[in-house]
Amino acid sequence: MRQNINANEEYDRARKRGQKEFSLRRARGESGLLPVIHARREENGVLAVVDLPMRPISLNRIAGTYQASRANSFAHNFMPLLSPDTEFAYKWINLCEAHLQSGIRDPIRVYEYLWKYYVAEGNKRVSVLKYFDASSFEAEIIRLIPQWDENDPAIERYYTFLAYSKKGVFADIELSESRKYERLYRIEQRLIAELDPAQDRPDFNALYTRFEGAYLSASCTLSLGDAFLEYLHVFGFPMNILPDELTARVVTLKPQLDILEHPPAPRVVLEEDAEAAEPTFFTRLLPVHRNPKIVFAYAGERAQNSWLGAHEQGRLAMQAELGDKVDSRVLDLQDRDDAYELLSAEAGDAGLLFVTTPSLMNPVLRFALEHPSCLTLVYSRMQHHYRLHTYFGRYYEAVFLCGIAAGQHTKTGITAYITPRLNYTRFTSDINAFAIGVRSVRPDARVLLVMRNVDPKQMDTCALGVEIAAGFGADTVLTPHYAALSLAELPYGVFSALIGVDHDGRPTRYLAAPDWNWERFYTAIVRSYLNGSLNVLLGMDREESPIASFWWGLGGGVVDVRLGSWSSGTPNNLIRYLKGSMARNLYNPFHGPVTDHEGIVRIPAHSDAAPADIIKMRYLVEGIEIIE
Repeated sequence: MRQNINANEEYDRARKRGQKEFSLRRARGESGLLPVIHARREENGVLAVVDLPMRPISLNRIAGTYQASRANSFAHNFMPLLSPDTEFAYKWINLCEAHLQSGIRDPIRVYEYLWKYYVAEGNKRVSVLKYFDASSFEAEIIRLIPQWDENDPAIERYYTFLAYSKKGVFADIELSESRKYERLYRIEQRLIAELDPAQDRPDFNALYTRFEGAYLSASCTLSLGDAFLEYLHVFGFPMNILPDELTARVVTLKPQLDILEHPPAPRVVLEEDAEAAEPTFFTRLLPVHRNPKIVFAYAGERAQNSWLGAHEQGRLAMQAELGDKVDSRVLDLQDRDDAYELLSAEAGDAGLLFVTTPSLMNPVLRFALEHPSCLTLVYSRMQHHYRLHTYFGRYYEAVFLCGIAAGQHTKTGITAYITPRLNYTRFTSDINAFAIGVRSVRPDARVLLVMRNVDPKQMDTCALGVEIAAGFGADTVLTPHYAALSLAELPYGVFSALIGVDHDGRPTRYLAAPDWNWERFYTAIVRSYLNGSLNVLLGMDREESPIASFWWGLGGGVVDVRLGSWSSGTPNNLIRYLKGSMARNLYNPFHGPVTDHEGIVRIPAHSDAAPADIIKMRYLVEGIEIIE
């Protein structure tokens, strides 16, 4: 048979690539030859062998060969090593010629072990296809399931993957942590629900392989599976998009992937930081940016006495204070599947975007990545999203003062904190601050955390929580506001209140309430933005943190406590003193030693909890009694 001279030349080029790979790996003390599955399989043993449906697999995820006798013919990168005058070379050249003329058609057979593929039949086919940069090829797949080993994190992750694969749509996706498979499943099910049911179901594994090509082109270093998970989170399925456009999206996403791979410590911006930062903090200022268009995005009703209404009142007050220096606008995104499109259309040319609802994080992250000239701030706790800054109030400071008031007022020595029962672990700095406040003035007091019968979707059920607390002897209760709560002096618009109750749980007296004042925050931030001082956030590089979390409290006037008339005189002196001390950062309620309910010392003696630790606090301090 007369061989095509081009195929001979291609073999020579492929062999040179193989020799180079072999030499480089040998210089690093490695074998340089094609990996063999036996070595890995014998480490853990095989529990089961399962035949899987034939489908295309990514050639990039083929890690080696199943047969040790084949390994000596290939370098680690599957390029040939043997001389051109061997039978091996003759067959490789024939396959190359077939590929150039009509394509290789016969599927390969592989063993899948811990997400990687090892070729049992078709090594030379894989070599030719890899040489020509093919992305995938049809394969018969045999899965080798390793024996369970509780001391091997990879096997623990793999078993989680196996559970996911029974319901998920991606057949061989490897994620770096077991918990991420549940997140992947939630995201993909949300995206599937958004597909047009009249259209054919997409080949999800082909979408993953398409993404892999863009991932490699963008030279990403975060693991492929984790990068794809974040892509799905931000952009959705990579459908109806050209390869160059897909690569451009991955390049846009790359700074976010870098943050996920190497999470920086977010910079917590307190009131005094915004007013006067260190000189070095301003050495990288961009030119002053005075785009007057400022957009506030909402995902719910903005009634005056609602949570979002408080933010809207803050916006209106800011607009009135700054006048024609700003042009603030409102964007309603409630139940909008096209939130990203609306953000791009309405805020794409804005200089500053405030997002008042954390539930909008997905479309906002994409917007922030694709609109770097717009400074974006989201009302949320600390996040790890590139150029997506957050703002949040030190609510626990006001609740701590309510705890002081509760300790001063209780006659039974039993107080309660009412909170809805949630299906996830909530943050707890406010609960803990209340308990610490109570015991600061009443060390022997009992503090109940009442969740029983309190539904987060029906705030009127807080009344049931108050009755339950009273049944346990509590006479002083901090509760979310509910419709039946009506007391003299109770301020309009507060979202929670400390009240006295009788033995049946009927409210008897208003005592105090944590309060929010978003006017102070929005006015200060917008004023700083207009004079250019906030633009530093747009110019941060890896030497600083690309993430900032604005965290203002009593000192910035964002939170406050509104006391009832009962506190006039001596009780008010203590609260006034502590309030002033916290406002000037002279006192931290979370001063050690602080021990959690399991006896673990969380804050050592003679030290204060760091801001980031308070923001992310999820434990309960010692002595809180849970009623659920």
